[in-house]
Amino acid sequence: MIHESYYWKQSLLRSANKLQRMRVNKSNEEYALVKAEREIFLGFYSIRKLLDTFKLSPQTRKIKFRLSWSPCVGFVDYFNWHRIEELFDLEVVHEEERDIIFVCNQFIHSFIFIHVFSEDRALAGVYVSSDRDRTKRVYFISIEQILEAFRLVGKDYPKQRFMRRKKDGQWEEYTPSTAELAASKRALDELDELSSSTAKSKPCF
Repeated sequence: MIHESYYWKQSLLRSANKLQRMRVNKSNEEYALVKAEREIFLGFYSIRKLLDTFKLSPQTRKIKFRLSWSPCVGFVDYFNWHRIEELFDLEVVHEEERDIIFVCNQFIHSFIFIHVFSEDRALAGVYVSSDRDRTKRVYFISIEQILEAFRLVGKDYPKQRFMRRKKDGQWEEYTPSTAELAASKRALDELDELSSSTAKSKPCF
C-alpha cells in the first residue's frame, strides 16, 4: 500500500518533464538511454502501485490508449531481443485499444525495450513487449502516450470517492447513481450548516 500519494505523483510529473526535455548526442548517449529507461520503468511501476490503491479517480482508472503493434516473425530469446527489425515485421502495423493497467504491465514485465528517437534526437517513443507477449507482438508506445499517462496520474487528486463492500468482504470503489450523489450532497450541506451553527454559538472568553 502507498501511505501518501503526493510524493509518488510529484515524481511522475518530474519524470514527464525530464523525458520531454531529453535530447541524446554522442557525449551523453549511454547516460541518456539509461536515464530514460529508469524514468519510464519506475514511472509505470508507480502508476501500477497507485492503481492498486483508492488514491486515483475512476476516470483515470478507466483511461485507454490506442496502441500500435507489429507481429512476431522470429524466435525471441535473451541474446537477440534487441534485433526487432529481424524478429518483428515492423512494416505491418495493427492497432488495438488497451487500458492503463495493460500498458503498465508491458513495462513492468518487459522482455523487449527499445528507445526510438526523432530527427532532433528527442525521445519519440519505445518498442516494448512483455515476457508473455514477446512471441506474439511488439508494441510501439509514443512519448505522447507516456507523458499523458504520467501527467494524468500525477495530477489526479479525487475530491471524493464512494466505497462499498463486496460479497467477499473486501472494499471496492464504484460510481454512484444520481440519487446517491444527491443524497451525499445533502448530507455534506447539512454537515457544513451544522459546523457553521456550532461555530457561531461557541461562547467567547
